[in-house]
Amino acid sequence: MQKSRILVVDDSRFFNGLVSKAVQERVNVDVVSAFTFAETRQAVETTVQPISLALVDLMLSDAAKGEAVDWLLERGVPCIVFTSIFSEDLRERLLSQNAIDYVVKDTPSSLDYLINLVERLHRNGETKVLLVEDSKVARDYAAGLLKSYQFQVIEAGDGAQGLAALEANPDIRLVITDHHMPRMDGVEMIKRMRVTHDQDRLSIIGLSAGGGGALSAMFIKFGANDFINKPFLPEEFFCRVMQNVRMLDMVDRLTDMATKDGLTGIHNRRFFFEAGEALFASARREHLSLTAAMIDVDFFKRVNDAYGHDAGDAVLRRVATALRRQCRQTDVVARVGGEEFAILAVNMDSGAVGPFFEKLRAAIAAEHVVIGNQSLAVTASFGVCHGAGTSLETMLKIADENLYRAKQTGRDRVEIS
Repeated sequence: MQKSRILVVDDSRFFNGLVSKAVQERVNVDVVSAFTFAETRQAVETTVQPISLALVDLMLSDAAKGEAVDWLLERGVPCIVFTSIFSEDLRERLLSQNAIDYVVKDTPSSLDYLINLVERLHRNGETKVLLVEDSKVARDYAAGLLKSYQFQVIEAGDGAQGLAALEANPDIRLVITDHHMPRMDGVEMIKRMRVTHDQDRLSIIGLSAGGGGALSAMFIKFGANDFINKPFLPEEFFCRVMQNVRMLDMVDRLTDMATKDGLTGIHNRRFFFEAGEALFASARREHLSLTAAMIDVDFFKRVNDAYGHDAGDAVLRRVATALRRQCRQTDVVARVGGEEFAILAVNMDSGAVGPFFEKLRAAIAAEHVVIGNQSLAVTASFGVCHGAGTSLETMLKIADENLYRAKQTGRDRVEIS
């Protein structure tokens, strides 16, 4: 898959280099530099890979009146404009041309704002937005703005289509909806969406040309995160959309901090036991089998003592990656102690348990961690309990006893009961 390509246009070689370097360090993209309007045209017209975003100085040596910005926008290249001057007339002109944003080059913080904005737009490329609007003209306008912000846009013409689109695309992160629509209005659609999608997982922005504060309050009351009155300024629309997406990102980060192990990136002990109790209850209720495994890295203390904790951390990350890669997507994989990992798997056939964990053991044994000019072999011992025990705690105790037996009988082994 090709990287996105960003064009940086500024006739100051110092500022151009500063921006290009900052973008490359923070965002996984290819950066193309241009110093004149002529070089800008050449960069766009000769590139095989389209330019996904341009960061453009308003005044260039061969285009002092913003011709480079006009030319890029006419060709559908999303632009962030940076300039050393600011006026309301300039602001109105740039936004009326659908420039994404403008940044005044007056303080060092303006560069931070610019790079943060580029980073946000790059992440937007992985974010799906559902736009629900019965007016094709209004829908095309809003969709054009969202696409210029790099979002993946899914469109629907009424509330019923919106519900169907969300069901077909459960990874939609943001919904923007009008109120007055045939078949199902925006408020009714939001009420139904909130039955299955919480506010910290799906953000919803309401839109309407009428109704005033009462309609805004009704939208919020029934589950919208925000509300925008029509007609709106593109700048307001952009700020509201970005604010809602940033809030979702913040919730995700906080959730990761609470449920993920900071070193290995897999789930932590707290998540394992919370999810484990729910899985155990579900398995008992639906008469499914549950398999619990405890895994311990062999001779881990020797690695820390001989090579240092950085080497030990590298081993743990390598083991976690091997486990996650080999396990099924539905399996719960977690680091529950220093060098100890655990797995919970639902409805694994009894005949598949032995081969599955042997495969995991072999995958870890195939790993080697390079420390300096040495290659460290990594092995782990497994204790497994298969079946529906009387409690999750009992199953984990049996798995732990089997792990102890695997350690006592030579390590790099799987013991199952």
